[in-house]
Amino acid sequence: MLVGGIRSIEVAEELVGSATADCIALSRPLIREPGLIARWQQGDRRKAECVSCNQCSGAALDAGGVRCVAKQKALLATRE
Repeated sequence: MLVGGIRSIEVAEELVGSATADCIALSRPLIREPGLIARWQQGDRRKAECVSCNQCSGAALDAGGVRCVAKQKALLATRE
């Protein structure tokens, strides 16, 4: 399994297709965008929105649980 920095379906397909990895991990991208795989399957091949800021790992330790802190901040900023 290959872990870290995979943000596009093209890179994922190349890694698995070339036998570089049998499978890949998408933990942070799926925290940011739980529907990412479905989006790719539906033909929207845009890169994942995750920017690898790692704020989600710190959030996992507080009462709010695992979540994309960067996405929360962006949503709050648009409401102001």
